[in-house]
Amino acid sequence: MNNHNEIKKLRDIVEKFVTERKWKKYHTPKALAIAISIESAELLEHFLFKEDNYLPDDMVGIEDEMADIFIYLMSLANTLDIKKFFEIIERKMQKNRKKYPIEKFSGDNYKKQ
Repeated sequence: MNNHNEIKKLRDIVEKFVTERKWKKYHTPKALAIAISIESAELLEHFLFKEDNYLPDDMVGIEDEMADIFIYLMSLANTLDIKKFFEIIERKMQKNRKKYPIEKFSGDNYKKQ
């Protein structure tokens, strides 16, 4: 299975979950964007007041928050009918490569910016 199909499969799983629960009317772009932000804040809670390189012994909580963020992101893609999410990520990475060239943004140069 290629990457395009795997992302589609994940979107379909999220879509089915939302549809079965009749949540579509609640999954507006605004509500989903807010949910992504809230889940991102919940991810940050795992690192609050910890040293920079902190990693917990049990990563399940962090993994769950990352999954929640991704699930809401896929639901937002579904709500906005964005079909080519994989291509969008590839396009954005091309922009990032131009914006952050290796010779200027590599290693110690990264911190100087």
